[in-house]
Amino acid sequence: MAAAVRVLVADDSATVRLMLRRVLEADPGITVVGVAANGREAVREAARLKPDLVTMDVEMPVMDGITAIEQIMAYTPVPILVVSSVVSKAGSANVARALGAGAVDVICKPAAGSVEEFDAAAASIRNKVKQLSRVQVITHPRASLTRRPGEPLPVPGSVRVKLVAIGSSTGGPQALQMILASLPPELPAGIVAVQHIAEGFTDGLVEWLNGSCRLKVKKGENGDSIRPGEVIIAPDSIHMTVTIEQRIALVDKDAPGPHKPSADVLMESVARAYGRGALGLILTGMGNDGARGMRAIFESGGHTLAQDEQTSVIFGMAKEAIKLGVVEEVVPLPEIGSAICGYFFQGGKDSFPPLSGGEIMSPPPFGIGSEGG
Repeated sequence: MAAAVRVLVADDSATVRLMLRRVLEADPGITVVGVAANGREAVREAARLKPDLVTMDVEMPVMDGITAIEQIMAYTPVPILVVSSVVSKAGSANVARALGAGAVDVICKPAAGSVEEFDAAAASIRNKVKQLSRVQVITHPRASLTRRPGEPLPVPGSVRVKLVAIGSSTGGPQALQMILASLPPELPAGIVAVQHIAEGFTDGLVEWLNGSCRLKVKKGENGDSIRPGEVIIAPDSIHMTVTIEQRIALVDKDAPGPHKPSADVLMESVARAYGRGALGLILTGMGNDGARGMRAIFESGGHTLAQDEQTSVIFGMAKEAIKLGVVEEVVPLPEIGSAICGYFFQGGKDSFPPLSGGEIMSPPPFGIGSEGG
């Protein structure tokens, strides 16, 4: 019999901590080994208990959840699931920043309502915890660009790619942030992306990405023009497609697979509209959404890239595309921005050096620093 998943629950509400303990331990395959009332306690207990997974609230006293995630992922990396109830746009943005700090996914707290609704939300949390506890995470120091601000851009080359289409899921927000932050605002192509994320968090993700890169990032709206140097993220609960007129079309239709929005639906429309002018990129994530879309882009004469296994939080979506034989190049996450730029500037990917992570310091005693965290 497999060992139970060991979970640390971090939330400043004693009521929520008790509720999550009861929800999780309703499954005999999950054991709550500890609780934390603030971020500092979460960092300490993660280092002491070495759980298989941490559930993390974002807004907590003493040390907030974002800072705690940064500390844990820098010194004692473990899968972190953000469990949050978004009640404002600011709350959604904070969740996006938590994902950027290294959390692997986000899910809503079970809310008061019908017994059926609560039970469904509770089951979803248990399933997510058991899935993510198997994820292999790595130390997550903050990365920085090797290109200095104001450094001249390479000379533009012969532009063939007109649109970049991205699909990502678990681990995707931080991957997207790293890639987009490495791209210049002069990029002569638009970018469209599907990111699987719990409903209600897309606005915060867009706001966070828009504030952390030099490209304009917005949520897709029906009729939006696709412009060079702009990134359009698919909204919740509807498929996003592109038209031959180079505009966004939101389509509420049934499609194969459980995801809405779907990377397959987006990429297949990109293949039809742009053909040889499309570049498909599949990133970290669970399942196979995007594999069929990558095949459509490949078969239309476009280009295809995939994130490699070593830098993926979950090597699922990219793996499925690679298995179809439709990926031209498999690239580590820090080099993907350079690989994209290689399609647009003379000198290829060498014109844009890859991202380099900061030096990983030895952890201080019990995994945290001084009184300030």
